Amino acid sequence: MPARPTSFSASATVAPLEAPISFLAATARELLDRYGSGPLDELSEIVVVVPTRRAVVYLKNELALALPTGSPLWAPRVAAMEDYMVELAGVQVEEPIALQLLLFDILKNIDTHLDFDRFVGWAGLLLSDFSNLDQNLAPTRKVFEYLSQAKALERWDLDALPEKSKAAAHSFSFWDQLEKVYRELKRRMLANHLAYPGLAYRMAVEKLEKRIQDPAEPEAARHVFVGLGNLSKAEEKLIRLLIGAGRAEVRFDADPFYLEEGSPNRAGQHLGRYFKQWNLPRENMGGGVEWLRGQPHHVRYLGVVNPSMQGKLAGQLLAEARRQYPDATVAVVLPDETLLLPVLHGLPPDEVPDYNVTMGLSFQATPLFNLVDLLFEVHLTGIREGSAESGYGVPRYHHLAVTKLLAHPFLRRYQHWQDRQPNQPQYHGILDHVCREIVRLNAVLLPASELVKLGAHHPLIEALFKTWDNCDDIIAACHTLIDLLKQVYSDKQSGIEAEYLYLFYTLIKQLDSAFDCREQRLSVRSFRRFLYEQMARTRLPFSGEPLADVQVMGLLETRALDFDHVIILSCNEGVLPAPKKQQSLFPYDVLTEFKLPTYADAEAITAYNFWRLLQRAKRIDLVHVLPGAEGMKSGERSRFLLQLQNDLLPQNPQLTLEDLTVSVAGPDTELAVDPYEGDLILEKDPEMLAALRGVLERNISPSRLNDFLACSLRFYFSKVARFQENDAVEETLEAGSFGTMVHAALENLMMPFEQQARPITAADIPELLKHVPEEVRKALRQEETEKHARPDEGLNHVYGQVAVRLISRYLEGLEQNEGLPLRLFSLEKDLAATVFVDVPGSGPLAVRLFGKADRVDQLPDGRLRVVDYKTGLVEANDLNLTNRGKLTPAEATERLLWEATSSADKVRQLWLYRLMLASTEKRETENTAIVSMRNLDKGLLSADLSFLTPEGQDFVQVSEELVRKIVLRILDPTEPIRKTDDLKKCEHCPYRGVCAR
Repeated sequence: MPARPTSFSASATVAPLEAPISFLAATARELLDRYGSGPLDELSEIVVVVPTRRAVVYLKNELALALPTGSPLWAPRVAAMEDYMVELAGVQVEEPIALQLLLFDILKNIDTHLDFDRFVGWAGLLLSDFSNLDQNLAPTRKVFEYLSQAKALERWDLDALPEKSKAAAHSFSFWDQLEKVYRELKRRMLANHLAYPGLAYRMAVEKLEKRIQDPAEPEAARHVFVGLGNLSKAEEKLIRLLIGAGRAEVRFDADPFYLEEGSPNRAGQHLGRYFKQWNLPRENMGGGVEWLRGQPHHVRYLGVVNPSMQGKLAGQLLAEARRQYPDATVAVVLPDETLLLPVLHGLPPDEVPDYNVTMGLSFQATPLFNLVDLLFEVHLTGIREGSAESGYGVPRYHHLAVTKLLAHPFLRRYQHWQDRQPNQPQYHGILDHVCREIVRLNAVLLPASELVKLGAHHPLIEALFKTWDNCDDIIAACHTLIDLLKQVYSDKQSGIEAEYLYLFYTLIKQLDSAFDCREQRLSVRSFRRFLYEQMARTRLPFSGEPLADVQVMGLLETRALDFDHVIILSCNEGVLPAPKKQQSLFPYDVLTEFKLPTYADAEAITAYNFWRLLQRAKRIDLVHVLPGAEGMKSGERSRFLLQLQNDLLPQNPQLTLEDLTVSVAGPDTELAVDPYEGDLILEKDPEMLAALRGVLERNISPSRLNDFLACSLRFYFSKVARFQENDAVEETLEAGSFGTMVHAALENLMMPFEQQARPITAADIPELLKHVPEEVRKALRQEETEKHARPDEGLNHVYGQVAVRLISRYLEGLEQNEGLPLRLFSLEKDLAATVFVDVPGSGPLAVRLFGKADRVDQLPDGRLRVVDYKTGLVEANDLNLTNRGKLTPAEATERLLWEATSSADKVRQLWLYRLMLASTEKRETENTAIVSMRNLDKGLLSADLSFLTPEGQDFVQVSEELVRKIVLRILDPTEPIRKTDDLKKCEHCPYRGVCAR
């Protein structure tokens, strides 16, 4: 079926749903038929094992529904596989944190030099490997022997590397000691009736095997294993032992589509093996019903342009489902658990009032985790200035990390609460005050003591920024933070935030208890790793009706469950299935040698869960992100979607497949946005024209005229609306500040010559060069005073050296490039000119031009010349608007007036400087010039303005007439204020956030 991209319409209708009986409903009826018609307690004596706790709830409900009215029976024991294995083992599963600390103690006895911080990095993987060995009944002695020998090959001829042999030998000894570590860990745990999950599985199998072999033991209960998928070796052996003893039945839920011999679909690779090994009847493998190939299914591929749209789309799909089929069961399946909150926010409460969330919200997906993460970022990205010998010093935190932390919604909510406390006015707006002071001081790195002082020693500020030396400091800070925030989130409207805080409190208490009795205190980084591991395992449970018609769940939780309508999000490669990633310290060849699970097995499990979920579903919506979406490494569709389209579809004539693209739509039509259509346009009404006149009357600089020609909206924001640019901390001297520093140094060097009215001669140059470094330092200190930039740090120090070199080179080439003696007329001189414009319809207008000249020279013939310093690169051709004589004077004048290019901007500025100088001094002027500090060899670069007066006209009169043309355009009521069409001009515009560019 070819893809048919179109827009998704929620009004599309399909055939009515006629859902088949679910797998668990059929199982419940069969259990009642077989065991419910005999003795009263026969059903209660069997044990039914299902894959998940969710399946336990559903099966018990189906048993109750299938029971004839007025016919009470004792229910069977129904348990999830993992819970049942732990129960058989007779142990308690130890907490991961305590398990890791126990492992460290064991390793520390073997290697006294073991570094705890490095241990934290791989301890979780090692424990997972131990659990994996036991859960799959691997011969541990052989595995560790094989592993040691494999590592021995890697250290072959180690003596040839004497410099590295000691470190390498220490590394390889770790693998030689692994079996000793494993057996000591197992011994200590069993002595206290504790276990990790895999060990509990091994113990359960061993106990059952002894029980079956011992004739003195009572006969095992009859077991029915229902809806299991891929089994670990321990689970396989458990079932095999019970089958051999005649005490077990196995009922899988499979489909011939992927179970057939030689099928390329990997969904059935494990079930097919069980079918053969245990010689199961065909009806025990799904009854041979062709669910996928023989039943009608309506499948829709729904492509979205970015991942964030999926939550909203899921809500729309659910609303559509509830309107059309109010009695149907629907599952929203999230292979990517980070989409849970977007999905919940996207559910329409009127159309989907009742739903159940089974997967739980990971603590790492909560806003509170983000706050904790930002807090650690502040402390771990800071630096310590002090004694290198003692290892202590004054902590200084980076301004970006600090301001991000203080902008967090939890802290902002706290400030709102604090502002309402009438007895603490000194703390009102405390977070805003700290942020403003950081910008005012331009503080790049802030000492912890200064931050606390800026925060008026408020307990929250102290908790956030007080120095952390070890885990005790972190725990104390977290307790204070929780105590402060719980005051804010104690109302009924903040239920979920209060749950976040309570979970965080329990995690901190667990870690506090775990480390309280330990002599070694954890570093900040180690504690963060432990805390984050706990957060990753912690789920925020949601209350709801467990059997609601609408379920929001993860893919693993769907095992053995069936739904009329299935909505699966994130159907992209890299998510469904997950990327190929080996989560093990053991090499891949060790895993394959001993038939331990690899990523290939994980992919097969995902494939089975996906296809099994589709078997009885009549409607299936598979949402995927289109290629090129932001935030997606790949926009490739999941392989399962390709298999459905290219393999299943040709085999099932009753399957309807639609390939749709979801687009943003209005009430009636699809929304298409042209990049230049629908921009912000401001008409020049009388009020706007009056404001523009006011701007022109007060003063307007050449740079602001350039702004108008480049982007009239930017001109409006800066001069009419007077939007202030956001202040920000300047870590290093930006281009403007660097230029200001160079200008200030040159002005200070040349100021004595202006004050004494004497020219600069060749004899003065050596003395000037001696003072260059000091004048640059003064200019940098001035920047430090005004902006708190540190001239002795990082790039600022480098920029200072660059400035010294540029100014020195300029002075050294002064005689050759500009000629000496040089007579200064003025430095940093204010220039102005008034041009009278007769504006049609509103009368005369006095336009005041204003500017500041870096330097004004007096030439030998008495004429004046403006010289402008540019720290950037300027070429002579940039100041030639006639295109080397190819343009007529009229054409060059048009370029000067209206062209919004870098070249025209520079010439326009020099032209207006010359006009203002002539108006200010009332004397003849020369063409103005530029000194490019990055092109000093070219000397003075003059802008040839002769095209303005090709026939010897008066320069001032011609220039004033041209200024009038620009003014009349600014005040033209038919030309609105709008954005520029040149997107390059938006890259560094301070207002692009306002105009949505």
